[in-house]
Parts: sequence; C-alpha cells; structure tokens
Amino acid sequence: MNPYVLLALFVGWGASVGGAGWYGIGIGEDRIIAKQASDDQIRRETREDAQQGAAAAIAANKPINNTIVQKVQHEIRTERIYTDCRVPATGMQLANQAITGQPAELSGGVGVSTPNTPKR
Repeated sequence: MNPYVLLALFVGWGASVGGAGWYGIGIGEDRIIAKQASDDQIRRETREDAQQGAAAAIAANKPINNTIVQKVQHEIRTERIYTDCRVPATGMQLANQAITGQPAELSGGVGVSTPNTPKR
C-alpha cells in the first residue's frame, strides 16, 4: 500500500476525531448557556411578579382613623414612708469614709493603726 494513502487516512481520521470533539464541546457549552439564560428569565419573571404583588398589597392598604372615648380613671397609690428609720453614727462614719476614701476618725478618738508593710 502507498504510504501517502495511509498518511491521508490517518490525517482524515485525526480530523474527524478532532471535529467530533469540537462539535461535542460546542453542544455542551450551548446547553450551559441556554440553561443560564432560562434561569435568568425565571429570575426576572419572579422578581417582576413579586414587585407587582407588593405594589398591589401596598395600594390595598387604607388608613383607618378611630377616636377612642372613655372615662379617665384615677388610681390612688399609697407609699409608705419610714420616718423612724435612722442611721447610727458608725454607719455615717463608714459612709463618709467610703465617699472620701480616707479613714474616718472613730467617735472615741482611738483607732487601729495602719500596719507598716514594706512597699515592693
């Protein structure tokens, strides 16, 4: 057999395989593009339907003004006031000590000395 014929057959076979692959890839891409276009169309239609439904619902809202008339009710509330509650002198000294941050002088004038601790 002639080598040119074999070469031509081999090149023709390679071209047919390449063409079939090219065609198959193109069909797959076309299918993907068509699916995306279909999905986009569905999204657009859904968005438009939702906007129309919302517009119709907003248009259907009517304000209602009601005047409510009723008697005014007064309630009497009693609170206890403790007039006999007194704070002892030591309580006042402790409160003053807490406010000023300095130790208070005891009423007897005798206090506990502060311990001498070395500073670190």
